Amino acid sequence: MEIKIRSTQFIKPSKPTPEYLRHFKLSFLDQIAPSSYINPVFFYRTDGEVNISDICGQLANSLSEVLNLFYPLAGRLTEDGLEVDCNDQGVKFLVAQVTTSLDDFLKIGPGFDIMARLIGARDQDTNCLVTAQVNVFACGALSIGVSASHQVTDGCNLVRFINQWASMNREGGDNGAFAPTFDNLDHMFVPTKSLLFQDSSIHVEKEDMIVTKRFRFNASLISKLRAKTGLMNGEHSRVTLVASLIWKALIAIDQVKCGIARNCLLAPAMNFRGKVCSPVSKTSFGNVWAPYPIWFLHHENKCEFGDVVALIEDTTRSVIMWLQEASGEEICRHAKANYALVYEELKQKKFSMFTSWCRFPMYEVDFGWGKPDWVSSVGSSAELVTLMDDKDGDGIEAWVSLNPKDMYPFERNHDILDFTF
Repeated sequence: MEIKIRSTQFIKPSKPTPEYLRHFKLSFLDQIAPSSYINPVFFYRTDGEVNISDICGQLANSLSEVLNLFYPLAGRLTEDGLEVDCNDQGVKFLVAQVTTSLDDFLKIGPGFDIMARLIGARDQDTNCLVTAQVNVFACGALSIGVSASHQVTDGCNLVRFINQWASMNREGGDNGAFAPTFDNLDHMFVPTKSLLFQDSSIHVEKEDMIVTKRFRFNASLISKLRAKTGLMNGEHSRVTLVASLIWKALIAIDQVKCGIARNCLLAPAMNFRGKVCSPVSKTSFGNVWAPYPIWFLHHENKCEFGDVVALIEDTTRSVIMWLQEASGEEICRHAKANYALVYEELKQKKFSMFTSWCRFPMYEVDFGWGKPDWVSSVGSSAELVTLMDDKDGDGIEAWVSLNPKDMYPFERNHDILDFTF
């Protein structure tokens, strides 16, 4: 199987960005966000023959239109890391040919090396913030991979961007359903000139090898997990149940690996939209999230499934209550401290990072060929667990990125074997 790039161009907004919008100032939460990329891939089956030239031309045109709304994504970060120069240099747009059918591709399995080739290589020369790649399979099926810099956007905002692009491509106009708002978050989460963004985010040692694998939890298996807690009334969310099972397995692996019980940190990403005061809105553009610490203390907590569920739920509930009263300054201070905790855990070769894309409208992304047959992640260059909805919306796909020495016992853990397929 080969994936060959057939064309490359840079798509600019269809209208010049006004001069008064030229400088998009980053917030403190943007500054300290990981220097990584968010990489969803959307797969579509098409009926009959498709005119690839027409489809790609239409996608390029609609992308140009949507960039009028999401204009910072067509700009470039300034050297000091304090703002985006909204200079309309554009996003990278590639078209690739895949020399196999979608069915055969999926039979091979969503390996990290293969999936990474569906999102386009980083463009070091132009430092573009977004890359979009259209992949055409031999059967006529399509996939669209999008890679966006985490220093400018978070997953919630990126999915809104892709949905708005799809809507424009499908309907030929702007319905504004997923349009962003620019709420001057730099006023609430005040940036600092003394903190360069490239020095503040989570780093990954280049020599560290990471393996990414997918583990699936359908609705039936999640019901079994809920029964495992002893409560059947649906109180526990799917995300909490799956996160608890995975973290429990990783805590056990850490204790076997070290020969002693150690305190373990879980640092989930929390979306602040709807949880903090004005000016943050549900449509705010930028990074509106940060990790928060959940500590498993080996001398206080039991590593039983129900206890881990309770630990995650109680801590999360407390953080949400705190956010409702916290000032922007307090949130920034805690976000910086939490990133420092994560960095310390990573230096000690301990897993800590966790994020969920569940409830993001990823399966609503319809470019005109129907809703996606499958939406996937690509994986991570750092140890990370990413949870995503399955197509039915009541199951979860967990993309687990670990070093190979931990992945081997993880995928053989009896809980993981019993509750995944």
